[in-house]
Amino acid sequence: NVLVAGMLAPPNLGAEYAGVFDAAFKNAADKHRAHFYPFFLDGVAGDPHLNQADGIHPTKEGIAVIVSKIGPIVQSVLP
Repeated sequence: NVLVAGMLAPPNLGAEYAGVFDAAFKNAADKHRAHFYPFFLDGVAGDPHLNQADGIHPTKEGIAVIVSKIGPIVQSVLP
C-alpha cells in the first residue's frame, strides 16, 4: 500500500502556483490508486510554537502533532 502525503504551497507564491502545486499530490494519488492524506503539516504549519526558528521545519512537539494526526491513517492503510 502507498500513502501520498500532500503539501500546500505557501500563500506568498500566488494562487495560480498554489492551485497547480496543491493539486499535484491528489492527482498523483489518484493516478496511482494510492491513499491520500491532504496535508502533511496539518495542525503544525504556521504555529510558531511547533516550528523551528526557520518557520519551516517542525520541532519535536510539531513532529508529535504530525504523528498523532497521520499515524492512524498510516495504520489504516497497512495490511
